[in-house]
Amino acid sequence: MSITGEKNSAPLRVGFPVADTVGGLTAAFAIAAALCRRQHNNQGEFIDVSMLEATLVTMGWAVSNWLIAGVVPEPLGNENMTASPSGAFKTAGGLINIAANQQEQFEKLCELISRKELAADPRFVNREDRKTLWHELKAEIETALALKPAKEWAALLNRNGVPAGEVLSIPEVLEHPQILSRELIAKFPSAPGVNREIAVVRSGFHLASGNPGPATPPPALSADTEQILEELGYSKDAIEKLRADGAV
Repeated sequence: MSITGEKNSAPLRVGFPVADTVGGLTAAFAIAAALCRRQHNNQGEFIDVSMLEATLVTMGWAVSNWLIAGVVPEPLGNENMTASPSGAFKTAGGLINIAANQQEQFEKLCELISRKELAADPRFVNREDRKTLWHELKAEIETALALKPAKEWAALLNRNGVPAGEVLSIPEVLEHPQILSRELIAKFPSAPGVNREIAVVRSGFHLASGNPGPATPPPALSADTEQILEELGYSKDAIEKLRADGAV
């Protein structure tokens, strides 16, 4: 939270339960590592996954900057500490994320937004100067971007080798051609307790041997409670007692 948002708004929560999500992914890696080790030593493994540690590990440069360089990371909003221009920019319609990290990308960006003089401006000629003066450079670029919406700029920049993308809402990104072509969304005609079609996301990867996906829709609340408790070793009487006590 301390590095999310801008200096006048941080600390801010991330918009989804990142620690829970990263913890689950880390657990999956840990299980895969344990299975791989078992192939060599034929022994089982006790797995201990910390959501706190898993999240810190994924923070990359934010943690490394302190550990290696003694630099306390600060909130940067939509900017990028490693390069400029790189981040989210206002347009005539919506935000666009641009990553013109390389010199040739910066020069091409200036050409495409009809501001070639920026590439020769003494303030912005050098990469390190652009990082220091990013406020000034961003203002110049946004003035030019105000002539078209983000969608048009994204198409133009990507066609010409400057990485860029619209900032989309969740509904918009789930209807994006890339997501549709990858068949990320699985649909079921109905689900327990819901008399309509529902959609869920499958695993975010493909396998040559066949893509894993949800075989059934989400179950009704407590539909699997008894089965799971039995798998954990609870007897029928113990399960009934838990129900009577309101524990399940």
